[in-house]
Amino acid sequence: MSTAGGPAFHHDDPGTPEPTWLTDARWTGRPVLDLDALAARFDRLVVAAAHPDDETLAVGALAAAAHRRGADVRVVVASAGEASHPEATTWTPLELARVRRAEVAEAVGHLAPGAPVEHLDLPDGRLAEHEARLADLLAERCGPDTLLVAPWTADGHPDHDALGRAAVVAAARTGATPAHYPLWLWHWGGPDDLDWSRVHVVEPTLDDLARKERALAAHRSQTEPLGPATGDGPVVTGPVLARARRVVETLLAEPGTLPVLGGRDPDDPDRTDVDRARPFDAMFDGSADPWGFDGSFYEARKRAMTAALLGRERYRRVLEIGCATGVLTRDLAERADDLVAMDVSPRALEQARHDAPAHVRWVLGAAPDGVPDERFDLVVLSEVGYFLTPTDWLETLRVVRDRLSDGGEVVLVHWRHPTEGIPLDGPTVHAQATTALADLGHRAGHADADVLADVWGGPASVAADEGRR
Repeated sequence: MSTAGGPAFHHDDPGTPEPTWLTDARWTGRPVLDLDALAARFDRLVVAAAHPDDETLAVGALAAAAHRRGADVRVVVASAGEASHPEATTWTPLELARVRRAEVAEAVGHLAPGAPVEHLDLPDGRLAEHEARLADLLAERCGPDTLLVAPWTADGHPDHDALGRAAVVAAARTGATPAHYPLWLWHWGGPDDLDWSRVHVVEPTLDDLARKERALAAHRSQTEPLGPATGDGPVVTGPVLARARRVVETLLAEPGTLPVLGGRDPDDPDRTDVDRARPFDAMFDGSADPWGFDGSFYEARKRAMTAALLGRERYRRVLEIGCATGVLTRDLAERADDLVAMDVSPRALEQARHDAPAHVRWVLGAAPDGVPDERFDLVVLSEVGYFLTPTDWLETLRVVRDRLSDGGEVVLVHWRHPTEGIPLDGPTVHAQATTALADLGHRAGHADADVLADVWGGPASVAADEGRR
């Protein structure tokens, strides 16, 4: 795939590693879309896709979120994607077109039940030859209160770039607001290729992400082999799916054209740690042990499991994020020269300080903003990730990666069951950490009916580290 003078790449390439993208510091402070205001401001969301599956891979969760808020969602597919497998041995382009039309209908049915899918039936791979016609067709479907979402104009695929340019023309003609999504840019490009001044972050709910996952599964002709030959292989490979499964999506738009949430600045009074702490502090109104740590075999087993997964007998500097009443903190302190335990709840820290080891430093604060600007050999996050918004979870992973010493370890431990009333759940938290921290290497993990525990970094082999063979 390439454009004249543009990037040359192949879908089978591994692409840019996710840690390169997700740990880039330029994500910090990017505006987050106010999805409620978005649905109120625009009477229609038109999602333009060059091929069936673009709508799901890039903005499936946005479509689900807008539909859930009552927006009129419409998907316009420029081509049937019949050229996705030019060397296929089992399916003809005509058969592919028929199947892919059915797949996008199924996918949109998961994302936005009842939303229409319109096919423009222009030739796959040749949209640039029909750019003026594309602009006309998009303009017919837009008005001044339309949000028109299309591929980025420099996405690197000729069809994507042409559709993106046509969307700009259609929006200018009708007064619609244009926004663009990267898709192949994530694959061939790097952070310096992204126009950060335009970046807006979409924060889906767990339900939005679940709908997107079902929609991804609908595009079987792209994610599964068509047959046994090399030319029958999937186009949407593992790295592409990993990017599609981020806990956030990305839109590129001119600053000020889309409604965004306030309070992303840590100094904003609407986003203080006092507000974050309030529900946790309230839990202490009826008990000094609101989580039932004392006398629980489940909790004791989880702490023992966490300790057993650590790759070193002793650490110089340890950070525990979300220490609560300090039960796990005491176990970690036995293996640390210096331990920083932080929590957003003053009342939790008040309990944690009782008879605590002298070398523990207690820090009142919330991730990601409150993480101390120090280096640590071990960072532990137990039962904390799912209380954070998707944006804050990614920012926390970036901060943790930045604070980690060479050879350091990151440990995550979370409840595996469904959650209610909080932004994320354990499987989602761990899945995102798996891609964001992939460069550290996944050293150990445990999963049972109740608990997920994973370790990134540290010694590749504890036995080898001790000199055993």
